[in-house]
Amino acid sequence: MNSGALRRDRGTVALELPLAVGLLLLPVAVIVMVLPQWPEAKTVAETTAKEAATLYVNAPSQAQGAADAQAAVDRAVANYGRPISASVDGAWCRGCALTITVTIPVPAVQIPFVGSTGTLEYTATSTARVPDYRSLG
Repeated sequence: MNSGALRRDRGTVALELPLAVGLLLLPVAVIVMVLPQWPEAKTVAETTAKEAATLYVNAPSQAQGAADAQAAVDRAVANYGRPISASVDGAWCRGCALTITVTIPVPAVQIPFVGSTGTLEYTATSTARVPDYRSLG
């Protein structure tokens, strides 16, 4: 082999590696870290609404039902670490339906170690019926 040909053969790894990391790996990593927030918020909101509605209608009294539903929301706040608001619509009587609406704010874009910008809200509702044949306190 010609020794001059070997000297002219130079690698481009020193240039390709930073470009690959900067242009391919970092944007994909940011997307992978940002996207799971929305499905997580959806799951938390739906689960919290369903649990709160079920606890409310199955409580022995309206006051106890409201306290149990609020406790479910407080547990979700403690576990999820974001503010969660809940509201109740409907009457507490035999055969009546109660609807619990849960709203969770979600950052529109959150980049780890940098911060977040914008806020979207995810709202979930769950309706439960007070049993027809139960004694009300």
